[in-house]
Amino acid sequence: MTTITFTEPYEHAFVRDYPDEAAGWVDGAYERRVATVADVPADAYGPDGLRFTTRRLSEESEALNGDPNTIARTSYFIGTAVTVPAPSKGYHLVADVLGSDEIGRTFRAIVNGQDVAQFTLLPGQRREIGFDVQLTKRDIELTFVPVEGDDDATTGRGALTLASLSYEELAARRASSPNIFIAADSTVQTYFDEEAPQAGWGEYLYWFLYRGHAGTYEHDAASTVPQARVFRGDGPTIHNRALGGRGLRSYLNEHRFHKLLGSLAPNDVVLIQFGINDESKTRPMRYIPLDEYASWLDRYVVSVADRGARPVLVTAIPQYPQGAGVAVGEALDPYAEVTRRYAAEHDVPLIDLRRLAGEYLASLPAENVDAVFLRASALQYPRHLDGIQDIVHIGFTGAKAYARLVAGQLARLYPEFTFHDEEEGAPEPVANLTAAGVTGLIGAEVDLTWDASPHANYYVVEKSNAEGRLYSREVIVKPGFHDLPLPGQSRHVVYKVTAWRDAVAAESRQIKVTIPASDDICAIIED
Repeated sequence: MTTITFTEPYEHAFVRDYPDEAAGWVDGAYERRVATVADVPADAYGPDGLRFTTRRLSEESEALNGDPNTIARTSYFIGTAVTVPAPSKGYHLVADVLGSDEIGRTFRAIVNGQDVAQFTLLPGQRREIGFDVQLTKRDIELTFVPVEGDDDATTGRGALTLASLSYEELAARRASSPNIFIAADSTVQTYFDEEAPQAGWGEYLYWFLYRGHAGTYEHDAASTVPQARVFRGDGPTIHNRALGGRGLRSYLNEHRFHKLLGSLAPNDVVLIQFGINDESKTRPMRYIPLDEYASWLDRYVVSVADRGARPVLVTAIPQYPQGAGVAVGEALDPYAEVTRRYAAEHDVPLIDLRRLAGEYLASLPAENVDAVFLRASALQYPRHLDGIQDIVHIGFTGAKAYARLVAGQLARLYPEFTFHDEEEGAPEPVANLTAAGVTGLIGAEVDLTWDASPHANYYVVEKSNAEGRLYSREVIVKPGFHDLPLPGQSRHVVYKVTAWRDAVAAESRQIKVTIPASDDICAIIED
């Protein structure tokens, strides 16, 4: 264990302050207070060690246009701090501290801006405080702040004396089989059945890395997030820790990255995909300005690599094309460009999913791209009874297609992973196509069902009148469709259902339906 004593001036000690108010909302983004740093006064050192005088300042910004999601809550740690250069790993720390106030106080130890341990000191009391930390940069920056009221509330100044700080690396975990960890956002996370058809590519990665596409999954006990899953099978163990609404900043500040780092063993692979939420200027708890994005990537990459694990950067998926003349995947997101450049300059493995997914989308018929995204008409899914037309998130087809791309690239990067592709083959025509009339909220409606087509990953349902006039065309990802009559349409319609696998269509099947008219006032005269 390495020990640093503080009875003499220490070169990495300083006093931090935030004297000026936050600039607030500037050009659509919230700007926090700016720190000033000064040397520690010589009289702060004494025979017992370095006297810390500190406080916590917590502030909440005004909401932008009344939107509570735009509130920025920030804790500023004001006063004395010390920094110990160290590899970004896990450590056990022991702080030898002495109560220097006239009253007993409760303090929190803060390492790299994160609350890590709480303890109480009486006047003149000396204690050794031990705690574990997972670093996310190559420094142990330590300070202590008093606790008054809520644990993150603004406080008055408190004082204690740090006699020494000892630290040693935590023992590295050992894994019996390869592990893949995923730190990412909503386009990757695992979803519950009731959230259908929304899906993330992380929940399908096992399909292409396990022999026979067979595996089991359970909640990841190392995570408090209900969506976190562990997949096991004939291949690497996959820990999908992706969570919606997160970016590099919020995933770290919420301690999710720390927990992931604490689970790593040497040679584990960590897939890191962010960028979608990081660019949300009006969400200050996750926004990262473009010119700071590379430094945040570096924190993640260095923290994984210093632990002997293998970081892999993944660019964020493309969005749904909007507007005339906009090609799928044509616009290259600037955050993805920063990711590419950082990976090239630092020799970090990169899976350019944005480019690969864009190429995949461009290979599909333009009118079928809806199959990839979270898009459905009304009454198709209980979670989306009013329908949904999402431009960011993906459904079953997109998640599985993107997982295939990621798995293929992983197998190219690391020979110990085997890529198990699906059987090739054109989709077969749908079988057992049936139609049933039902009474819905707006009158007569139609339920179409058919058997899932082998090799198909989506379907197209076209509705026409008996003369062939097209009423509607729906792209769906399940073998069934609930149809609502359109105003003015004929009661005599033809449904044509086509199974698709990516850009290849099977022969269509059709069924004729006469929709009953419950409000028909015409009397039928029988002989």
